[in-house]
Amino acid sequence: MIIAVTLNKETNEVFGHFGETENFYLYNTDTKEESIVDNGGFSHHSLISYIISLNVNVLICGGMGSHAFDLLSESNIKVYPGAQGNVKNVIKKYLDNKLIANYSKIHECSHNH
Repeated sequence: MIIAVTLNKETNEVFGHFGETENFYLYNTDTKEESIVDNGGFSHHSLISYIISLNVNVLICGGMGSHAFDLLSESNIKVYPGAQGNVKNVIKKYLDNKLIANYSKIHECSHNH
């Protein structure tokens, strides 16, 4: 399974908004491999296809628009909005079944896709 976390590269913490993140921290639970990838040059709606191309199963982020949440969910990607803190700690919480999604961090989009 591949877990992607929106990443603030300067602080190693979860970045606040999926559509504006510049980097993702990827963790493969099978191989224990960790990597950091850029956003592929995409933002907002275009990031959906990019995340799918990375074979992501779980996406952890600070917040996101409702359209992105719906598209990711329809693609069988489990989304955990509302995460905060160090990405490795957040992934550990997820793996320990202690990460709680905060769906109030999903907002209506006010920009064009």
